[in-house]
Amino acid sequence: MMKSNSDITLMPLKHADKKNRPAEKRMASKRYFGRGGVKFALLKLLNSEPMHGYQMMKSLGEQSGGLYQPSAGSIYPTLQMLEERGFIAIKVEDNGKKVYNITDQGRSALLLLPDKTRRTAISDGHLSPVAESFRNEKIRKKLGLSPESFDLFRLVTRAEQEASASKERTMLLQQLLSEQLLKLSAFLADDEQKSRL
Repeated sequence: MMKSNSDITLMPLKHADKKNRPAEKRMASKRYFGRGGVKFALLKLLNSEPMHGYQMMKSLGEQSGGLYQPSAGSIYPTLQMLEERGFIAIKVEDNGKKVYNITDQGRSALLLLPDKTRRTAISDGHLSPVAESFRNEKIRKKLGLSPESFDLFRLVTRAEQEASASKERTMLLQQLLSEQLLKLSAFLADDEQKSRL
């Protein structure tokens, strides 16, 4: 089955044998957008302001937190298809650069796109579950944490946000965190003592 230009995937890893790749590397080749998500994301960007193609690529990359890096070979054919369908119009500037604008027909299409497509696009501020997983894994690796340490980090962050609504909950959380700090400090001190012997 042939993929259409609008079905965007993350850049493939340089491994010939997909079956022998570690699970985390196999995940990186899964789609960032769901079917039709790129078209929706481009229309959504153009609905806010006219843009050059490279501006849209940069914006999509930034909005995904670096998880999705669109290429010219995937974005420009999608823009061409959107133009052919009358969803966008192209204006050529004096310097020869193209500026893309959404048309009224494009705005109508944006409103009529199915909810499934809207949820997978990054433009509405929500990442799809697969994209959220990619994002978390990238952050975990950048911090150099084990999966368990990263899960603990996320839980502490969430607990602090939820506890901030109540002084009593904030004090309870601070007590819990203080106890855990003492236990971790004792663990490290014990380890240092053993290494001196």
